[in-house]
Amino acid sequence: MAGVPALAAVILLAVSYGSVRIPIGDILAILAGQGDGLPDTWSVILWKIRIPRTLAAALVGGVLATGGVSCQGLFRNPLSEPYLLGISSGAALGATIAIVVAPVSGGAGLGIIGSAAFMGAMTVTVAVFIAAGRGAFKIPSTLLLSGIAIAFLCQAIIWLLMTFNRDQVERITFWTLGSLSSTGWFKVLWLTAITIPATIVLASMGRVLDILSTGYDSAHGLGVKPQRSAAIILAFTSLGTAAAVAVAGSIGFIGLMVPHVARFLGGPSHRNLVIRSWFGGAILLVLADLAARTVNPPGEIPVGIVTALLGAPFLLILARGKKGEGRLDG
Repeated sequence: MAGVPALAAVILLAVSYGSVRIPIGDILAILAGQGDGLPDTWSVILWKIRIPRTLAAALVGGVLATGGVSCQGLFRNPLSEPYLLGISSGAALGATIAIVVAPVSGGAGLGIIGSAAFMGAMTVTVAVFIAAGRGAFKIPSTLLLSGIAIAFLCQAIIWLLMTFNRDQVERITFWTLGSLSSTGWFKVLWLTAITIPATIVLASMGRVLDILSTGYDSAHGLGVKPQRSAAIILAFTSLGTAAAVAVAGSIGFIGLMVPHVARFLGGPSHRNLVIRSWFGGAILLVLADLAARTVNPPGEIPVGIVTALLGAPFLLILARGKKGEGRLDG
């Protein structure tokens, strides 16, 4: 599979560059345990900072892209992505509350902010399902509308908290724009434990996604239970997205851009599309994070800004193409 060597090459490139340039040959030597004679700081930089950060970027980018595939297939809309369900806004609200309540929070693992973000994302996901009602999967647009409404509510609360806690505005803003600067090995393992199983489930339901993307009415005739299948797909999509946002903050456009490119390169079959999109999302976010931390050394910019600079023109091109086809409903 071409995605494996491509991702490996991009990861090597990403861990090579930074405030300290480490040649790829020396990186391979350190990874092989043959780094004698090389600066000890290089090994520390690689194992403590760059490798876990880069692996986390790959896992986050991959699961956001597969979430985009599932949402575009379920809602039969090329502009759909997991964030439209309010997952990102719920995570941002949870993180904002944690920052306000515990302004000097830290600690091992996910930390207070990451844990609050994950709980906020999952809480909003449940709220969206409840607000949409029992018939949500008969008319999928009700889920999207519920997600958008709750997302606006979360954002309003965030602005209110920022108004009354102006000393924390910079921290809140930086988190909501996305960053992988505080990633360690625990977060990599945590992401692996959640996002990889979620991706495997979505890939295994590729045929179901193919059927659901043709319409829920026709799914009954093909032996698929659309409401049950859609609920499972959205549950794993939400779980993976919540884990990603809890670690990296709100990183937009990955779930929108990558599925379209993967579909163009390899066709619409969802089983393969999920896998191609995972590798595409992983590669894109690794490169975006590399740009975020090297474009303005020794500081860095939020990675969400990089993906937005790529995603906004892509969205305009996509919208123009759909206008030329006379439709925007996929």
